Amino acid sequence: MSDWFFMVGEPLGSTETEQVAQYLRGLGLADTVPIERSTDWSSAGALIKTTSWDPRWWDAEQREAKRLHELAARELGADELSRRLAKALERSMNGVHGAAAVQATRGGCSDPALIRAAAGAAGHALHLAEVAQLSGESAAHPFLLKQALFAGGRWPLGIVNGSYYLF
Repeated sequence: MSDWFFMVGEPLGSTETEQVAQYLRGLGLADTVPIERSTDWSSAGALIKTTSWDPRWWDAEQREAKRLHELAARELGADELSRRLAKALERSMNGVHGAAAVQATRGGCSDPALIRAAAGAAGHALHLAEVAQLSGESAAHPFLLKQALFAGGRWPLGIVNGSYYLF
């Protein structure tokens, strides 16, 4: 997990841009959403605090998460699903907060709330990816793509003012 957040603010590569496009398509969102990058911790913080969020991506994630939770609960049982998700999250979150803190410090950010937000967003992505895996989804599933973006050192932020932002 030490690689998490190491690419924040860096120029976007074609692989990352394609992962975001596949993520958005997988959630049923238009291919025409431009992909932008946040360049520093301050701009990422401003983006996550804005009231100009486009709720489509969040609503689409929530619908898909609900569908996968229901599917996995039918397959595994609710108690077993909860146990596996808790275990996976505990295992996966080791080091995520530390990685966010290290990279924020390197980027001139000392805002503990922003660091917690970054780690929390990563934890949420880990949870969604685990639900997708437990539901038998392929690596092309949007939640696994989002987790891959985090694992590749980015922080996917969401759609603001018509563009999808990646830090």
